Amino acid sequence: MVPTTAEPAAKEHLDDLREHDREVLEFLSQDPMTHVAFQGIRRRLGMHPEKLSRALHRLADDSLVEKTDVGYRITRKAWSILSPRDWTPEPPGMTVLQTYIPASLDLRGLVTTLRGSWVGPLRWYGLSESPEGLRLSWTLEDESIRVETRIGAGELSVVAHVASPDRLDEAARLGHLLFREIATEISRDRYPGLVA
Repeated sequence: MVPTTAEPAAKEHLDDLREHDREVLEFLSQDPMTHVAFQGIRRRLGMHPEKLSRALHRLADDSLVEKTDVGYRITRKAWSILSPRDWTPEPPGMTVLQTYIPASLDLRGLVTTLRGSWVGPLRWYGLSESPEGLRLSWTLEDESIRVETRIGAGELSVVAHVASPDRLDEAARLGHLLFREIATEISRDRYPGLVA
């Protein structure tokens, strides 16, 4: 739900949004630092691709959403309209594994290789960048499991988010599958610092 504690003029702008535009903005505002892929938004909202495309174009025209080379995210203008106090942070998830990675690793090159990829049944979801590091996310088609890789300060963690506790074992297996894919990419000669 779009927060209602925005400035009056901004609130009027929010009230003028179409239903699908509002849905997209609400969804992207849940994690404002994340760039979410078109298909990730479509799967999460269950929206027809044409409707989603039109909504994203309208939001971009209003400077509320921007398209980047890795997905879509809300803009600073949207941040100023929406109240951060009303954003509910996602629970931390379950750490599947954590390991050291060489400090000399070319993270940008690794991210460029991994973004947009599918790993087994996991579909690319999005990317978030913060001072703590990078967070790359993949999800199952039904969104019941999301697995993210957090990379920063010489450390790589794989964290799983599940819709229900009975999916933890499956999430752990998917986390290891994702780690194997990342380790394979890191082990290639293109990335200095780690040898297979």
